[in-house]
Amino acid sequence: MQLAGIGRVVFWEGGSLWLALITGSNTLHRHHAMQLSLPLSGAVRFRRSPDADWVSYAGAVITPDVPHTFDAPNTIMAHILFEPESASGRALLQRYSEPGIFALPQAEAAALVAPLVTAHAGNADDEQLVALARAIIMRLSGVPTLAVTADPRVKTAIRYIRDHLDEPLTLPVLARASGLSPGRLRHLFVAETGVSTKSFILWERLNHALALGFGGMPWTEAAHAANFSDSAHLTRTCRRMFGLAPTAARIEQTAGRELAS
Repeated sequence: MQLAGIGRVVFWEGGSLWLALITGSNTLHRHHAMQLSLPLSGAVRFRRSPDADWVSYAGAVITPDVPHTFDAPNTIMAHILFEPESASGRALLQRYSEPGIFALPQAEAAALVAPLVTAHAGNADDEQLVALARAIIMRLSGVPTLAVTADPRVKTAIRYIRDHLDEPLTLPVLARASGLSPGRLRHLFVAETGVSTKSFILWERLNHALALGFGGMPWTEAAHAANFSDSAHLTRTCRRMFGLAPTAARIEQTAGRELAS
């Protein structure tokens, strides 16, 4: 993805919000993440191939692995990307059962955009933006982005994951840490969080590495801190999940984590 704007990025378990003023164009790309794109004013144009006609959207949902490019010059865009295997991701994949770029009705898009406009104007902090993005996904899908985790053994596994992101993490290792058999932890983790341990670990690793890199750490160090073998491994994973290389982003630090995408 080419440099297309400047703004902020915030992360949570299984998702991220990219909020940017678009100043250029981006290239055709695809990613594993489910994507919700909302222009804070006006419309955004998408197309699925270089020869296709541009189509305007007040808001759009893009299913995983669909090639696309967007154009929204001088427009503040919110791109919310999240794990398609999560409970909310699965619910949306039932609503949008075929691969594609789907237009949100004008009224629905306006209702989703309104709190983003208020948050942007009020220079909301990262925590507020995360809560808002997750609320938008829940409103669209009808289910939370992450189920409330009540079981202390799953909480122990999650805490172990976050404390050991620079190390190899396997289901047997997590099972020992949480006092469960691997099979029991596998099923209980999905029931409590809505995602598999493998998906959860990948999102935690990727978000951690990106947060470190966008915060100024060299990308090789950021990759190793999240147990990627090297920066190339991080780049491949980032391209697959988000459709861009992390090194394509230009960072400006003003109020919170900021980026260009």
